[in-house]
Amino acid sequence: MNSASFANSASTFECGGENSKNPWQSWQTWQSTGAMMTQIDEIRQSISLIALAEEAGAEFSDAHRLQSRCPLPRHAGDRSSLAFSIYDHGTKWKCHSACPEDASGGDVIAFYMAWKQVDFKTAIKELSERIGAHSLPLRRTPIPEPVVPAQPALWSERAEEFVSYAEKNLNDEVRAYLIQERGLSEETIRAFRLGYNPTNVYEDPKRWGLEGKKIWLPRGIVIPGFSNEQVRYIKIRRPMQKDVLGKYIGAWTERDGAIDVKFGGPRGGRSVLFRLEFNDHLSVLLLTEGEWDTMLVWEYAADLCDVCTLGGAQSKFDSLDLAFLTSYLAILVVHDDKAGERGRSYISKLHAVSERIVPIEPPAHDLTDFWKSDGDLRRWIARHVHDAMAPALNQKNESTPMHWRKVFSHIQAELDLSKRR
Repeated sequence: MNSASFANSASTFECGGENSKNPWQSWQTWQSTGAMMTQIDEIRQSISLIALAEEAGAEFSDAHRLQSRCPLPRHAGDRSSLAFSIYDHGTKWKCHSACPEDASGGDVIAFYMAWKQVDFKTAIKELSERIGAHSLPLRRTPIPEPVVPAQPALWSERAEEFVSYAEKNLNDEVRAYLIQERGLSEETIRAFRLGYNPTNVYEDPKRWGLEGKKIWLPRGIVIPGFSNEQVRYIKIRRPMQKDVLGKYIGAWTERDGAIDVKFGGPRGGRSVLFRLEFNDHLSVLLLTEGEWDTMLVWEYAADLCDVCTLGGAQSKFDSLDLAFLTSYLAILVVHDDKAGERGRSYISKLHAVSERIVPIEPPAHDLTDFWKSDGDLRRWIARHVHDAMAPALNQKNESTPMHWRKVFSHIQAELDLSKRR
């Protein structure tokens, strides 16, 4: 089906900080003892997140789609929507609505902390007492890997049709938002194939190779994630109440529904690295916290480093291709140290994949905020890339690719010039 037929369908339905001398210093302070890590694993394996959420007050009506009103005490907004969800085979949770940022998602331990409003140490102690882990010799029992069904071929085909349809719907208002609020140029918008869905659509799941409930394609900006030139997931940024996006594409209305859900999109997607795929690569990879920051870094520093994100799915580490990562001299992870235990777990898992990973603290809440406050984003990136490349590039090694040396020399010259200004 082509994009024109899709339009017909749409009408049918309604870490170390900036001055850190040793980027591994903060990493080393995060290491837990072997006994503590074993205890944490025992808790994660023994205590059901679903049962714990139900004990806290969550009510799940569909065993295959674990959504509920948020049961957590610090949820500050409307509790009428099903903003709380459990995913990743019952091991992760997320409040998509009004929970504070530091208590809005994670594993069973993070849920207990948010529910009981206790710190990490207390949560470990109390959860251990629930299973008697404090008095028993602990053994790590491997959890069998869940079998994830292959993504239907129909899903990718229909997703491509939808992305093409959304690209053709890009209008001046949407472009103005992407340029003025997100810092993206026309070239970057086209490169990442951003688009716009002008109306809420509910499609027959069979058209996507799925069963069950209809596929929800909400009104908003379409952000597709690709792997091997195929669409693997789609996020749609929706307008929220009192949201700047609403000034460009129309404010949220009751017809949009799901008042607390910022991102929608078709179910059935697969977590992949959100990036532009090329045969060649630069020496440093910058791993950001989301798609917007990835595109902004590409806009300002595509000649200095490669950039990607896990697409917000920080638990989906199977999407990290080990061969892909080890081809880099360094992987810089933009990581907010205020993320606490959840963030430490994230970095720990990344470090297990590759020792070349270095956490760096963002210059603001995120890179987009830094850019909007007139921060010199390119210089910030250049300095971190320079520091990551310097130990290897300052040595005379004939095996170092020539274009890496050229990038390093260019960065040095650019940083020297900015110092003289």
